[in-house]
Amino acid sequence: MRLSRLSLLVFLAGISLGPVPLRAQDSVCYLPERPVDYRLAKRDPLYEYARQEFQDYLEEMEVYMRCLEQERANAFLELKDGYEEFQRIYGADAVFRSRVRVYSKPQ
Repeated sequence: MRLSRLSLLVFLAGISLGPVPLRAQDSVCYLPERPVDYRLAKRDPLYEYARQEFQDYLEEMEVYMRCLEQERANAFLELKDGYEEFQRIYGADAVFRSRVRVYSKPQ
């Protein structure tokens, strides 16, 4: 059975577009890879390249931290909206069963 031109175009468009995110505001925060500590002498020809690589890493870490802060803020808004909907739907029965865990820095 032969595919029509329209079916072929739709198929190829699906391949090239890939998956579509469910929500446009969703983002992914990528932890940058830490550069190798070369410990080069200043007179080494690669010193400036290594220094720039580490500086780029620190700037990428700042972007990563801002991304995490934004995602945290988004999560709180989502929780607030979800809880308001929970209360609207279930009224007086809309209660948390237990305390929400507090997360801290891993040891």
